[in-house]
Amino acid sequence: MQISLRRKLLSALAAPTVVLIITAGAVAYSSANWVVRNAYDGNLLNLAQAIATHVHAAPDGLTLTISPEVEAVLRTDTVDRIYFRVRDKDGRLLGGDAELPILEDGDSLASIPIPYAPVGRDAAAPSPRPLFGDLIHAGKPIRAVRLFRSNDAGGFYITVAETLGKRNEAIDRLVLGFAWAGALLLIAAGVAARFGIPSGLAPLERLEDSLRTRSGADLSPIDLAGVPREVREVVHALNGLLERLRAANAQQREFLQDAAHQLRTPLAGLQLQLELLEARPADASARARLRQSVARVTRLANQLLALARAEAGGRLIADASEVDLAALIDAMVEDWVDRADVRGIDLGIDRAPLRIQGDPTLLQELIANLMDNALKYGREHGTVSLRCVRAGEDVLIEVCDDGQGIPPAVREQVFERFYRHSRTASSAGSGLGLSIAREIVRSHGGRIDIDDGPDGRGTCVRVRLPAGLVA
Repeated sequence: MQISLRRKLLSALAAPTVVLIITAGAVAYSSANWVVRNAYDGNLLNLAQAIATHVHAAPDGLTLTISPEVEAVLRTDTVDRIYFRVRDKDGRLLGGDAELPILEDGDSLASIPIPYAPVGRDAAAPSPRPLFGDLIHAGKPIRAVRLFRSNDAGGFYITVAETLGKRNEAIDRLVLGFAWAGALLLIAAGVAARFGIPSGLAPLERLEDSLRTRSGADLSPIDLAGVPREVREVVHALNGLLERLRAANAQQREFLQDAAHQLRTPLAGLQLQLELLEARPADASARARLRQSVARVTRLANQLLALARAEAGGRLIADASEVDLAALIDAMVEDWVDRADVRGIDLGIDRAPLRIQGDPTLLQELIANLMDNALKYGREHGTVSLRCVRAGEDVLIEVCDDGQGIPPAVREQVFERFYRHSRTASSAGSGLGLSIAREIVRSHGGRIDIDDGPDGRGTCVRVRLPAGLVA
């Protein structure tokens, strides 16, 4: 399943939004309930305090002097029913609703109505602070407040209660308002997600359109000015890839141009040799020169193919196999001995039984090119040596000769394609041997260096393959 940034953004926004709305709803409900309860509890307390002003001292104790008209006003309410009761500290009823449940300290609900309070029951908590609680009366929930007051004749309790109609209605209205606010918030979030996310992703879509309309030859970098900061590193990496592709294409064009130029001369010479052979079919020297020309063209073509293969070495190494370097060297020794004998060169070979992970064809080409240069450009009747040994955790391949040598100033240049140092300008070399060697070593993750030969004479080429490739 393909990844969608739009879907991921919607998912990332949806969960926090839902959690926020649910949390806000819970907080809003709690706040509304607190506000409504405190407001109506204040009204109940005011009623209790108003009733307390009608309790006076009498010869036989306390008396409630409240007229029927005042009581009617106290009980008047368009929505709820109002109840009250006044008792003295001994539990004697002074007035009001005798069946009203008793509100006790520590009790939030008393569902068993009793006609009177036992002596001393309310006296257990003669605190002047009001006591609020939820009760059940006549099968309906009520909210009640109990207030203790005293005068010269003694203390008394006033209990005032009402049903919950106004409270529930107020809470419902507040919750409904919060619900509408939440719905509007959800709608606003949906509109923002519908239009805001596409607007935020618009720069990516413009970048996509820009890349889609590019030609295959356009490898110019993408302008970072219009790229969002969040994907700037991705585009920067893409620019790096485009730059590497541009460099690779330029290198490939240069390689093709150089290859065509290098092949033009030997092919022209080959054609000339064929024309001379047609004119003098019996001329042995013409046939010999023709064979030399064919060998030169064949060698050059093989080197060009080897260079192309070496440059693709990174892909080849992905399928590397175990290579026996000793056996690989032994297979080429006979040819080296024959070439050394022709020039009177003392050839020395020292190879340890080593196995590494790599491409056998490329490794054979590496060693063959190094030995070809040494045998070709080394001093006649001189010495050439090949060492392939273990050096710590690395594999060291070293080819040395005592010939003319390569000056330090041009040792880096000799690795360039078709570069030919002055010592080789008159020879039949193509200038590809060391270029091929460097690419092969690079593809195997190794290092190649050029140094002076033994006793400061000649050339010594050293190749180190990393420890990770040692079997």
